[in-house]
Amino acid sequence: MRLEFLLFVAGAMAAPRLSPPPLGLLFQEDGGSPKISCFAPQSYAGSTFELFATGADVPAQSVSANPGQHKVDFTLDGTALASRCYRCRYRSYNGSAWQMSAFSMEIVVNASGDAGCHPPTAAPTGRPLPTSTTLRQDRSWLLPVAISVAGLVLLLLAAAAVVACRGSRRLAGRKRGTPPPSFPMTTASTPSA
Repeated sequence: MRLEFLLFVAGAMAAPRLSPPPLGLLFQEDGGSPKISCFAPQSYAGSTFELFATGADVPAQSVSANPGQHKVDFTLDGTALASRCYRCRYRSYNGSAWQMSAFSMEIVVNASGDAGCHPPTAAPTGRPLPTSTTLRQDRSWLLPVAISVAGLVLLLLAAAAVVACRGSRRLAGRKRGTPPPSFPMTTASTPSA
């Protein structure tokens, strides 16, 4: 069995966050609606990008980048301009689970006097930390954890089987009551001419 396969099975659990967070930039063309561009690292081309109003748990917009692209533009129309502070993030599917990046820095739109973003204190930002209640409600974590535990058990069983096979081969070559063989001594002989 190949080592790569065992490491794949043992490490099947997804990492919780992608790194680094995206870069968010605000721009506005002459007379047009403001736009926010979100950039992910080039290795995450084709990711899905989400734009959140600061303090919101649900994205205001979600756009998938074209294959080979690592940037999307969010156009802020009248309904999206209800908030003036935004953050974006990207997410990517790794083959077994969705992984999400951290949020970008806050992007201020239509700042009038106050240059900062102040989210409401009652509303949490981002995903809440898991609790026993939320883990029981959202079971998306169960399959990756189960696969990882099964892979770890298989890896330990394979290691135990290798150790047991080596031990039984050593014992099979010995007779009962005899000490283990020492290294045989050989002498070099010179060819006679």
